[in-house]
Amino acid sequence: GFCGIQGGAILGFTGELFQRGIISKEDLGGIDLEWGNVDAFAELDRKIAFREGIGDVLAEGIYRAALKLEEMKETEVLKYAIHLKGMAIGAHGLKSGKDMVTRSPIGYSVSVQAGDHTSSAALPIDGRGSELRSIMSDSGVYCNFTTFTLSFAQIASFYQAVTGWEIPKEIWFSEKALRILQLQRTVSLLGGPDAEWRSKQDDTLPSRFWEPLPSGPFKGESIDKISFEKLKSEYYTAVGWNAEGVPTSEILQKLDLKDVESKLKKTGLL
Repeated sequence: GFCGIQGGAILGFTGELFQRGIISKEDLGGIDLEWGNVDAFAELDRKIAFREGIGDVLAEGIYRAALKLEEMKETEVLKYAIHLKGMAIGAHGLKSGKDMVTRSPIGYSVSVQAGDHTSSAALPIDGRGSELRSIMSDSGVYCNFTTFTLSFAQIASFYQAVTGWEIPKEIWFSEKALRILQLQRTVSLLGGPDAEWRSKQDDTLPSRFWEPLPSGPFKGESIDKISFEKLKSEYYTAVGWNAEGVPTSEILQKLDLKDVESKLKKTGLL
């Protein structure tokens, strides 16, 4: 099956490239990808599923597909890929300040899961919309949506009923979840064979997120870059990262992650 977000994003991305004349009907194997042509988009979906023709490129996801298409078409393509650290962003914007769970402009940018709307970051880090709260649902493998209105105490009681563990709120947010966050951040910083993300410079937003909303009840609203950078710095401090967004030796030693500290130092990140 397809991810509803990643799959939908790649279709929209391809549709825009077609409208802009960057890719042609011939590139798409005869598909006339006009906006609103449901059958055409369904056929493109099928090609992606079976990796046929252009589908073999698009099946790599929005980020890698954009890089490959830039090589193929010898023109800029990546700017049309709405992603964060390689992950396509869901249909939840930030400009209005009303359409994200946390309503925080840094929600996607500093999240250790990048464009994932279910683990967006916010301040305070022990608040209801915090990524450390999302880490709890991920660790407990329960639905984040159906339990969003529950108190920490209620959720902790579920944990205790199943595992026998008692998890005080202060311990979760100052130790357990924070430890998981440092591990996830480190994995992101270390990167992989074809993707490497550099903390502060990549903790940003797609270029379109800085543009004012063109229409609707919040027309003209946008994200202020100065406020954004201020919030980002405050978040770094709150979770124990340095000015470049790298976990500090102090926080890693406190959380008994000396092996992680050693790895970051060995790679020159710390």
